[in-house]
Amino acid sequence: MREPHWHPNSWELDVIVSGEAMISIVDPDTKKLHNYKAKPGQVVFIPMAWWHWIRPITEKLHLHLFFNNDQFETAEGSDTLRLTPPKVFHAAYGVDKEKIAEALSPIKESVVIGPPSKDSIHSRANDTEKVNNHDGEILININNRTIDL
Repeated sequence: MREPHWHPNSWELDVIVSGEAMISIVDPDTKKLHNYKAKPGQVVFIPMAWWHWIRPITEKLHLHLFFNNDQFETAEGSDTLRLTPPKVFHAAYGVDKEKIAEALSPIKESVVIGPPSKDSIHSRANDTEKVNNHDGEILININNRTIDL
């Protein structure tokens, strides 16, 4: 799964090459969740700064992502969760500080493709990151950077 995130300076086009994906987007104006089941040849548009995530439906998924900014930025959900102090969650939402700290403790770094697991193997070679988690295969190409799961 591509973790929930948003791009503060770019919109995104997700083009399905093979396999199927569920692309979910939260509309910040209506507060409505939109779920799009995308198949090969279909394109999903994600407006700038809209919270979204991608979940593979099939064992193998190949998609291309396009942005209207060659220096697009990404705010990861995992970073938002792990870097927000538990006392802020308590003050804003009335959440128990100890429980939220414990619940978020497994998130030690940006997740990007998740969930993090003990059997994941991370390796870097040039501009390609490969993660083997035995849950199926995902191939994502972002600005000539390939993530192959």
